[in-house]
Amino acid sequence: MNKESNFKKYRKRAEEVLKDNERVQSLIGSTRRKLTDVLENNDRLKEFSEKVYVMMRMVKAQISGEYREFPWRTMAMLVGALIYFVTPMDLIPDIIPILGLTDDISIVYWIYRSVQEDIEKFENWERTIEIS
Repeated sequence: MNKESNFKKYRKRAEEVLKDNERVQSLIGSTRRKLTDVLENNDRLKEFSEKVYVMMRMVKAQISGEYREFPWRTMAMLVGALIYFVTPMDLIPDIIPILGLTDDISIVYWIYRSVQEDIEKFENWERTIEIS
């Protein structure tokens, strides 16, 4: 089974979650907690965590109305990646030491690359906000 077909159900769930800001906020909180747990156990995942944090900032900026420059597809992909990351029983269950996170990392990197152009635009926007 390839990433795209495996990820399809998470993207569909993301589209439902995106209809409810409270669910999106809950997802962001769950993502932050899991990421904190992951980082406490492994410093080598710094680059991975930075990618997840960018995704979280993009979703937060979108639902708050601060930034609305990326398409719905990008939002669905980002939220789908966050859902996949926080779901403990995905392709490789997270309870399996070391291997449990490999599919999460793989999906996050795949989505990150898939929406790279939107991420770059968002990060440029963030830099202009910081300068202002």
